Amino acid sequence: MPPRARVSRSRLALPLVADGEPAAPSPGRPKPKKAAPRSRTLSAEALEQLGARRLAELLMAQAQGDAALARTLRLALAGMDGSGRLATEVEKRLRTIGRSRGFIEWDKLRPLARELDGLRETIAGSLAAADPRAAVAQMRLLLGLTGNVFERSDDGSGALGEVFRQAGADLGRLWALLPGRDPLMLAREVLALWDADGYGETDRLLEAAAPALGSEGRAELRRLLETRLAAQPRSRKSDAFEGWQGRFQISFRLRDLADLEGDVGGYIAAVEAGGRAENFACDVAERLIARGRPEEALGWLSRPSDRQESEAIRRTDLRIAALEALGRHEEAQALRWDAFGRWLTPQHLRPYLRGLPDFDDVEAEEQAMAHALAHADRDLALSFLTGWPRLDAANRLVRVHHEEMDGRDYGRLRPAAEALAERYPAAATLLHRALAEDVLRRASSRQYTYAVRDIRSCISLAPLLPTEPGFESHEVFLARLRREHGRKAGFWALLEDGS
Repeated sequence: MPPRARVSRSRLALPLVADGEPAAPSPGRPKPKKAAPRSRTLSAEALEQLGARRLAELLMAQAQGDAALARTLRLALAGMDGSGRLATEVEKRLRTIGRSRGFIEWDKLRPLARELDGLRETIAGSLAAADPRAAVAQMRLLLGLTGNVFERSDDGSGALGEVFRQAGADLGRLWALLPGRDPLMLAREVLALWDADGYGETDRLLEAAAPALGSEGRAELRRLLETRLAAQPRSRKSDAFEGWQGRFQISFRLRDLADLEGDVGGYIAAVEAGGRAENFACDVAERLIARGRPEEALGWLSRPSDRQESEAIRRTDLRIAALEALGRHEEAQALRWDAFGRWLTPQHLRPYLRGLPDFDDVEAEEQAMAHALAHADRDLALSFLTGWPRLDAANRLVRVHHEEMDGRDYGRLRPAAEALAERYPAAATLLHRALAEDVLRRASSRQYTYAVRDIRSCISLAPLLPTEPGFESHEVFLARLRREHGRKAGFWALLEDGS
C-alpha cells in the first residue's frame, strides 16, 4: 500500500509578512468579507457626538409636528432666562388647560397626563430651586385643575389621578422651602384644600406637609377639625349616612393626623367620634398591638362588626398576634387550627405545625390533609393541596371529585393542572377538560383561545393517560366534544389552526 503523501504545514498556512500578520490573499482567492459596522445604540452619549447644532436642527424639525415637544423646548428655554420667565410659561400653559371645556377623548388622556406630569416635575424641580414661592403658586394652580380635567374625562387608567395625587404631595413638600412660613396659616390652607378635594388629590398632602406644619401647625389643624366636629349634629339613627363633609369625613382626617403623630389615643377618639367605631376594630387593634397594648386590642376585636367576610381573616390574624403577645400560646394555636379548618389557609397551618411538640406535627399535618380532602369547597381544597404541596392528595381529590369543580375557576384549576401534569397526567387532563368544556357550555367565544390551549394540553398528555374503566381516552373525549359542541365553528377553527 503506497505511503500517504505528507503535506507540509507551511503549505497550509498563509505566508506571514514582516510584522507577523497574514499576507494578502492571492488574486485567485476570494477576499474576506469586511465586518459590518456596529450600529450605534441610541443614548445621550451617542447623541452628544452629533454636536449641538445638528441636535438643535433635529429637535426643531421634530417640534414642527409635535406640539408637546415644542412646549417642552419652550419651557427648557424659559428656564435659562430665570425663574420669572419659567413661572410665566408654566402658568400660561396651566391656564390654557384650565380654560378648556371639550371632552378629553380616551386617546388624549395619557398624553395629557404626561404633559401635566412634566409641568409638575418642572415646578417641583427647576422652578422650586430658583423661586420656592413661585413654585408653590404654580403647584397650587396645577392642583386646582383637578375638577376641570376630571369632569371632562373618564380616567379609567388612573394616570391623571396619580399625577394630581403626586402634585398634592409636592405642594406639601414645597411649603417646607418657604422662608418665614406661618404654620397656622398652612394648617388653614390644608383644611381648605381638603374641603375642595373631590377626587382624592390631597390623599398624600398631610404626610408630605408634616415638616412644614411642625408641631404648632398640626396642633392648629387638630383644633380646627375638632371645632368643626363639635359643630356637627349627631344623627338620631345609628346607621345614618353622614355625608362626605359630615362627622365621618372629619374623623377620617383626625385619624390621619393621629397616625402621623403616633397617637393611638387620638386615633381611637377620632374613630369613636365618627360613628360605627366597631367597623374599625381591626385598625384600632393593629395600632394597639404595635404599641404593646394587646389586652385592649382583644377588647376591640370582640366587638361585633357588620364588615364582610373578607375582614374575618384579618381579624383572626390580629387576635392571634394579641394572644401571642400575652403569652396565651395554646389559645393562639387553637385559633390557628380553627382558621385553617375554615379557610384552608397555609399561613395559619404552618405556624400551627411549628408550634407543636416534636413528632406531633407529622400526625397533625396528615389530619390537615384529610380535612382538605373532605372540604366542601373542592376548588379551594385543590388550590391548597397543590400549593402546600401534596400532589398525591391533590391527585386523589381530582380523580374522585373533578365533576364538582367549577370550570370557571381558572385561577385555581389551571395552575393545579400544570402542577399535576408531570406526575399525574390523568388528573391534569381532567382539569384541562373541565376548563375547556365550561367555556364551550357557556359558548363564551371570547374565551375560546383559552379552551383551545387546554385542549392542546390534553393532546400533549394523551400518550400518558391510563387505560382504565370509566376514564375517557382522548379520542373518545374529542369525539364527544364534537357531538356536543360541533356547531361552535369559531372554537374548532382555532383548534385546527396550527394543529
